[in-house]
Amino acid sequence: MKLLQEVKTASSIIVTGAAGGMGRTCCQYLAELGWSVLAIDHNQVRLSQLQHANIKTLAIDLADDDLLPKTQQALHDLPPVWGLINLAGISKGSDVEHLDLEDWQRSFDVNVTPALKLIQLLIPIMKQNGGGSIVNVSSPVGYIGARKPSYAASKAALHGLTMSCARNLGQYNIRVNLLLPGTTITEMTKDWSIERQAAIAEESLLKRLCTPQEIAESLAFLLSEHSRYMTGSILDLTCGSMWGH
Repeated sequence: MKLLQEVKTASSIIVTGAAGGMGRTCCQYLAELGWSVLAIDHNQVRLSQLQHANIKTLAIDLADDDLLPKTQQALHDLPPVWGLINLAGISKGSDVEHLDLEDWQRSFDVNVTPALKLIQLLIPIMKQNGGGSIVNVSSPVGYIGARKPSYAASKAALHGLTMSCARNLGQYNIRVNLLLPGTTITEMTKDWSIERQAAIAEESLLKRLCTPQEIAESLAFLLSEHSRYMTGSILDLTCGSMWGH
């Protein structure tokens, strides 16, 4: 077991959406555990807050045509890639009556297509390294819907992508799982009124919101050998609360 842990932590993890509240905590935590982290996000200012010897940043829009070549270039001086966390997500658009097709397409261009592209990029690398672990981060709205169909549909698409990739890649010891986070305390939720936060927290079985650290620890579990018989699985971190927005 110790040898497995040493092999995994002597590897690199790619994290998209690395500059968000969840992403920054995740990158810092993985770096503290000993992994080398390639943190990808379009927000250069927030990326600069990720200061750790094990973290390398790449500022790029996930819909940029140069995503793959720039990712490959950034990986050149890092240890072999073991994991990928597709955490990035945007919420654009309106209700179905007023939804602009450009917002619909943009939602998929950021929330889904880059996940597929990065998975395809890493398949030969992970095969050569003897396996890997991929985690796609979805949302309860992928199941219960949201005011914005563009966001809910793109998050639901991650579910199908996860299960299909798990089915395709298991033979190579490449595991693919889905994390389903509940409402988490981030920059966005900190701007909510105390009343709104309390109402949402009340729906949780623990009567509180999730924290970015709890998200980071769950992601680390899915990357580690402790989840080595998990693939095509959904790790439910909603605490019994399926909340849509």
